[in-house]
Amino acid sequence: MSRPAFEPPARPRRRAAWLLLLLPLACGILVPNERVPPQGWAKGRGPVIPHDTFPADCKLCHVGGSWDRIRDDFTFDHGARTGVELRGAHRAAECLRCHNDKGPVAKFASKGCAGCHEDWHRRQLGARCDTCHNETDWRPKEQIAQHARTRFPLIGAHAGVGCYACHAGAQVGNFKRASVRCEDCHTADLARTQSPNHVTAGWTRNCQQCHVPIAWKGSAFVHTTFPLTGSHTQTACTKCHIGGVYKGTNRTCEGCHLPAAQAVTDPDHVGAGWTSTCERCHSTISFKGANFVHDFFPLTGAHASQACTKCHIGGVYKGTPTTCVGCHLANYNATTSPNHAAASYPTTCESCHSTTTWKGAVFNHRFPRTGNHNVGCAVCHTTPNNYAVYNCLTCHEHRQAKMDDVHKGRSGYSYTSTACVRCHPNGR
Repeated sequence: MSRPAFEPPARPRRRAAWLLLLLPLACGILVPNERVPPQGWAKGRGPVIPHDTFPADCKLCHVGGSWDRIRDDFTFDHGARTGVELRGAHRAAECLRCHNDKGPVAKFASKGCAGCHEDWHRRQLGARCDTCHNETDWRPKEQIAQHARTRFPLIGAHAGVGCYACHAGAQVGNFKRASVRCEDCHTADLARTQSPNHVTAGWTRNCQQCHVPIAWKGSAFVHTTFPLTGSHTQTACTKCHIGGVYKGTNRTCEGCHLPAAQAVTDPDHVGAGWTSTCERCHSTISFKGANFVHDFFPLTGAHASQACTKCHIGGVYKGTPTTCVGCHLANYNATTSPNHAAASYPTTCESCHSTTTWKGAVFNHRFPRTGNHNVGCAVCHTTPNNYAVYNCLTCHEHRQAKMDDVHKGRSGYSYTSTACVRCHPNGR
């Protein structure tokens, strides 16, 4: 019986069947546990894929009389003959994987990797397979470096976590866009944190403000609203944030330390009105050993070692005099050598005295006390408590005739003035 005119020839129909076998090969599926020689064919794949369109002599590759056997001396320099060098795993691949009756190899080569290899990533990672893969094998390379080009670089503990931990379905190549918010992956960690309780405190977002990718423990929270220094750095959060309440916590010293300030009796902080602005005297290192800056009346010399109550009688600090005589009037009145009160010495004690000691006053004598004049006050001031202004003639009275004879011709000579010191600076 003759064939109907519409029936296709048998050979093309058989070829279509072989093309079905080519599909898994194009996807890179290998037949396990079967050694295949270079350019050979795995029997587990069934009959050899037809390649009737090869434009070459069959005997270049096959052994005559046995078409399923490749010649032992078969060689083909792919780079020299075609201009396309085969590298890596492609060099050991069977010719028929690319050259078969599926279609012109140039057509598939123009599509790059996708021409032969199925995109397991469902077009979620782009068309450039060589971004992560190379021709040696399909194992991805430099995933950490590649991930650094995304909006979420992998640093710290994230670099050691499996892809599937963030990308559900990564085991089967599904890398669907994942959230970069910490709380979306660490919801369980957030919920079980009790010291302090993050949920109660309202800390359910922006984890990076306190935590770093290296580890969750050892929060690196920057206490910018109230810098923690000194002893504050070692204090537990709950010591200031009572009951786990963080919002609205007082930032002033007395907000936490008012009971401590009220308990101080030496000096009495409450009586003196010192229950606020603690930082003027105290530091965060320790409350003891206050370092008050007595800037309105600098404490120097003997003043620096005096107890506060020596000047601030009865614990009264406001209104304490800042003049010397305000504290030392009794000393002024008791001084007899010379008698300050009787001589009407001014009460600006600092003119003669220093804060080091009251004794050994340094008086700026308007009449130089040098040479023979370096004597006790009473030698010149013979009248008790009379410290009126003196001149030379007060002590050195001479007869005018004798003085005129001695000083005859002296320019500017006058025996009624203290001009004597110009020629007699040491009293001689």
